[in-house]
Amino acid sequence: MKLPKRVYLIGIGGVGMGALAGLFKKAGAEVYGSEAQKIYPPMSELLKEIGVQVFLGFNPENLVKVSPELVIIGNVARYDNPEVKYVLSEKIPYLSLPEALFAFFIMHRKSLVVAGTHGKTTTSALLAHALRVLGESPTFFLGGMLRDLARNFELGQGKYVVLEGDEYDSAFFDKRPKFIHYAPLGAILTSLEFDHADIYEDFSALESAFGYFVSLIPSYGSLVYFADKNVAKVAQISSAKKLSYGPEGELKLVSREVSQRPIGQWVNYQLDGKVGRFFLPLIGEHNALNALGVLGLLKSLGFSEKTIEKAFASFPGTKRRQEVLLEDPCLVIDDFAHHPTAVSVTIAAVRETWPKKRLIACFEPRTNTSRRKIFQEDYAKALSAADVVFLKNPPNPEKVPKEERLDLIKLVKDIIACGKEAYVAEDGEALFVKLKKKIKPGDVVLFMSNGPFDNLTEKLVAFCRQNLKS
Repeated sequence: MKLPKRVYLIGIGGVGMGALAGLFKKAGAEVYGSEAQKIYPPMSELLKEIGVQVFLGFNPENLVKVSPELVIIGNVARYDNPEVKYVLSEKIPYLSLPEALFAFFIMHRKSLVVAGTHGKTTTSALLAHALRVLGESPTFFLGGMLRDLARNFELGQGKYVVLEGDEYDSAFFDKRPKFIHYAPLGAILTSLEFDHADIYEDFSALESAFGYFVSLIPSYGSLVYFADKNVAKVAQISSAKKLSYGPEGELKLVSREVSQRPIGQWVNYQLDGKVGRFFLPLIGEHNALNALGVLGLLKSLGFSEKTIEKAFASFPGTKRRQEVLLEDPCLVIDDFAHHPTAVSVTIAAVRETWPKKRLIACFEPRTNTSRRKIFQEDYAKALSAADVVFLKNPPNPEKVPKEERLDLIKLVKDIIACGKEAYVAEDGEALFVKLKKKIKPGDVVLFMSNGPFDNLTEKLVAFCRQNLKS
């Protein structure tokens, strides 16, 4: 498909739509977009940096001014959106985000997709970074910003494209998951648990979506998958060459050694009777496993273990994934964790790395699934692994019927029953007031939310620098 001269993105403020805007801009198109209201960092800064004009408020007049040759309709836009109505009435060509990715940035490249309930962003970012270091100049599309580039996309000159494979639906006119559009030649399947309760009725429905995804990998392609029951069941659907990884996998995690300076871990593994070892500047067993998935896929593409191991050591990490914002006088960490399993492994990773420090966990259940009481008991168990827990009510609680909502008062009581301190705050400001009274030099404060958390991370960093001494 020929690159359009002018592209317009409805709902440009999301991480994925912003990355797509960047790819179109890099390809040479004029790029415009709209959002319902103010766009927040980092996407606001990125769109400004790459020179994309953004209209605030959905108004057909925006489209009249731009006269786009192609419109991309993000999955936040519904059929009653005024700009969508105009696009349909005027018969302007339109695509969903994944359709556009395939048509312009995947079709003539070798597609490598990272899918799974957990670890997609870190794993796909590590894969993209490794291919960069290995001289492959990959195109990539990620769910988080690489810290060294301060962006989550790149239009490379090489043959590979690395994609974070999202299982969420594509658009109001295409309820299929995004990743079925990505034509995977190679894939990593990291995990499989129930999530996205707003679009998947049950685990079986989610399992079917992933089963369809792995069936798309050709027989000459590669599927590297985590060796557990759920993932292995789905992996068997694929006719591709398969390699399992993990403590019970063919690519076996043998042991790990924690490092505080530099922050990270040494990972020891075994494959085909041979042992290997690499340094990974990320903490936690889950990230060691993510790295093994990347190693397995790169090895299937013909790269040597030694060159892959060397590439891992220079990984800069991604923003909002175990991102250390301050080390002294307190350690402040920002993370995207929201599913109870992600919350659990993130707390465990921090606890393992800094075992002698008091751990304060701040959690906002913001996603469509975490707002619901589906995981009421799981969150209590996961969060009680911290020493002190602060909970914040999510914005717009009315999006979930009251009888279906996660009960934060009960969650606090359950955490206290486990012998830990716990508090709930109505909003970010109330939480910050409580947190300032509680924090002491030497503490670790871990923020977990898939949203901006009312910019509390920045406020706390400033407070610690000004008011606490080592």
